[in-house]
Amino acid sequence: MNEAVPSVVAIDIGTHKVSVLIGKVHAPDNIQVIGMATARNRGMNKGKIVSLDKVITAIKNAVQEAEDMAECRVHSAWISIPSAELKSFYASGRTPVENNEHIITTSEVVRALELAKASHLTSDYYLVSAVPLGFELDDSAEWVQNPIRMSAHSMMGHYQLMMLPISTMQNLDRALKGANIGVEKMVVSCLATAEASLLKDEKEYGVCLVDIGAGTTNIAVYLDGRLALTHTLQRGGEHVTRDIAAVLQTTTEEAERIKLLYGCVDLKVVKPDHMIQFQGIDGPQTMSRIELSEIIIARYEEILTQVHHELQRNGAIHGLYHGVVLTGDATQIEGMVSLVRRMLGVSAHLGNPPVQVYAEEHNQAALRRSQYATASGLLIFSQSETQESIVEVNDTAKLSVVKRVGRAWSALNNQLKSIF
Repeated sequence: MNEAVPSVVAIDIGTHKVSVLIGKVHAPDNIQVIGMATARNRGMNKGKIVSLDKVITAIKNAVQEAEDMAECRVHSAWISIPSAELKSFYASGRTPVENNEHIITTSEVVRALELAKASHLTSDYYLVSAVPLGFELDDSAEWVQNPIRMSAHSMMGHYQLMMLPISTMQNLDRALKGANIGVEKMVVSCLATAEASLLKDEKEYGVCLVDIGAGTTNIAVYLDGRLALTHTLQRGGEHVTRDIAAVLQTTTEEAERIKLLYGCVDLKVVKPDHMIQFQGIDGPQTMSRIELSEIIIARYEEILTQVHHELQRNGAIHGLYHGVVLTGDATQIEGMVSLVRRMLGVSAHLGNPPVQVYAEEHNQAALRRSQYATASGLLIFSQSETQESIVEVNDTAKLSVVKRVGRAWSALNNQLKSIF
């Protein structure tokens, strides 16, 4: 690899796979992938590490294959944080401005953040990020973006706090150390996926990202260009596979095979006489594709019903002028777009491949697969100053935050970056 060209490495640690991308950064919007690989991850379940050794092995295998392709060695990377256990809170902290001129300085901003964190942090959770939404000066109805050097007698900072169990972060850290990978920065996986899959206009006009992976389904709603809401459901593609295995009395491997080959969630496109051969526990079996589709549809309808409930509960369903964007391996099944349109009552389409991340022609098709969406987003994120946010608010705070998220600021002054 030509060391004269800056490089960046992205590692996405998912429930069933680890994906690695190595990119040359020609410009912030021009990242050429020169190494890519995925490896089976047998050490996680529903987004949680259940076998540290198996996760380490998966990371090592994927990294080594990508290294060989790029003809380089990886020492550190941008890492996606699995969001299965993520907790997000809206929080605020009020502080007086006590200097003689009543001019807001970094000290007041730090104090407001500390007060906001105080009521939410617990001994068993780690603060992943604290993202400021805006600042209220002297009880003004309008929030300002950057209060530094502005005058006020008091200031209230509004924040979105993102936390994970300390044990989860420790286990992730041990896995990376076990694989000899240093951490450049960690990004919550749904933020990275959104960076790769959503267009700027979609975020501006209102869109919901629905990322259905193996073990979880992540929801991320953008309003007025800002991330207004996120939520994780403990359901994903592996639940569909288990349903098939249980109903058909076959192995999970065979259930996964026929799901990938014949799975469909739109009965209108399935021919009534289409029969499927599969290996059951008691020997070879035959069933109609319609029967298989009905098993699969039942689980997807359950997942999408929960998605719809969450969007309604937060009042976000009416602001999705650009509908739903689907990402994740489990959304690639035939008929998925039609099912989402029917279940959620909004427009839907599959995720947009990021044009700023590309590979040589013979690798471009592989790079565009959904398995690399989050890793591609990490590459983009590494070149962006954007500080995204997550908010999952309670009933008393929900209305004001959803309404005001459009006024949220894009980044704090450079002098404050180290604070957050």
